[in-house]
Amino acid sequence: MYAATATICVAIEKLKQFPGSMDDPLLIEARSELEIARNLLESRWQIWNSIYWRRANAATKRSVKAKLEGLAFDALAGVTNAGRLLNRYVDTVGVLDEKISLWSEIIHCLHNAYRWISESYYYDCLCKQLKLSIALESN
Repeated sequence: MYAATATICVAIEKLKQFPGSMDDPLLIEARSELEIARNLLESRWQIWNSIYWRRANAATKRSVKAKLEGLAFDALAGVTNAGRLLNRYVDTVGVLDEKISLWSEIIHCLHNAYRWISESYYYDCLCKQLKLSIALESN
């Protein structure tokens, strides 16, 4: 999972370099979403490595897997939300021509992070999504 976490860190650093990133609420919120996603992925990695899977009983495994599903799903949602916020920023403010390459790097990092998370944790995200839709239908 290092690839997605590292890519998110690069996106955060590039976003900090972008003009107005400390003042514009959309950019601040996008950076916050990315920082949360990074922290969720780091927590997921720590939890995954903190359990002895062969020795753990079934109840512990179920509980940990549910937690891991939630962390992966929430990290993917954070990257998606950051992308939406950045799209809103471009729609409202635009990007200057001299900063287009920096902007492209940020978007490229988000795209790669989304792809790596969704591929690496496909079943975790899918299970969480199915549980959410079932819970919403039962209400």
